Amino acid sequence: MRNGWKTAFFLLLFIALLIPVLIVSLLFINPEKGTWNDANLKESEVGEKLLSVESDKEKIEELLNKEIKKEQPNLDLYVNMRDDLLLKGKLPFMDREFPYQISFDPEVLKNGDLLLKEKDIQVGLLPLPGKEVFQLFEASVDLPNWIDVYPEKESLHVKLTEMEVKNQYKVKAETFDLKKNVIRFGVYEQ
Repeated sequence: MRNGWKTAFFLLLFIALLIPVLIVSLLFINPEKGTWNDANLKESEVGEKLLSVESDKEKIEELLNKEIKKEQPNLDLYVNMRDDLLLKGKLPFMDREFPYQISFDPEVLKNGDLLLKEKDIQVGLLPLPGKEVFQLFEASVDLPNWIDVYPEKESLHVKLTEMEVKNQYKVKAETFDLKKNVIRFGVYEQ
């Protein structure tokens, strides 16, 4: 009987020493699935799409208004998005300011910019012809450099690809559907 206790004691001691040694050795073994390989790191190519960003019209409206105020703090121009894209503000003319609202139908261009085609223009409560209002708008409103006015086509070109988004990135519109509230942009390496 005495020999059985001695064997059990040494067996228990061996197990007590073996478990910590096993745990420590398992901590230092590199798992095969998680091996690090620098060859897996890939530099993104210039012009390569990095990610897509989807948002709703309320967030995009807020972002656009902040960008406009950041670039042109004194500009009286606001973007509203409902089923149409609306520009609201005041046009200076002959020492007076006239409230205006221009309704646009947005179209995504192949390069990722937006073309805003005029649907309706009102200055005050009067609907006016687009070409003349766009000429006045172009002459009197100091827009950010990433927005071009085309009076002949009664449209605005929003050059998203030229908006400054941290020096190494470029933004392109992919989907701009206000009725379905689906607005998607791609972020690209510049």
